[in-house]
Amino acid sequence: MIESVFMYGTLKPGQSRWPALAYYVDSTKPVLSAEIEGQMWATPWGWPAVTAGMNIVRGVLVTLRPDRVTEALTRLDEIEGTSSGLFERVAVTTRSGTPCWTYLWPGSTAGFTSLASGEW
Repeated sequence: MIESVFMYGTLKPGQSRWPALAYYVDSTKPVLSAEIEGQMWATPWGWPAVTAGMNIVRGVLVTLRPDRVTEALTRLDEIEGTSSGLFERVAVTTRSGTPCWTYLWPGSTAGFTSLASGEW
């Protein structure tokens, strides 16, 4: 079972939605800087989106508490709007080889701004 989540936007520590995730995070494991392949975008709504791609996306890797993984993913799916198709939860591997979950934008990126730095 995958117990790590790659976060690149409002769910990172210090961002507006971190408190919604913090309860589920394994505090005995460090929050690590991480990278995945993809394309980072700034949306017109003030939050980022990532699509599949060959560029580098920078974010953080958090490890969920083993006893809260299912509950955490359910909550994250609610936050990310997976049931309405806003984002899709997908399994990816960080550039350092760690399997994890992340959320990708499945729609059009018209009106979005590409972030060449890979960081929001």
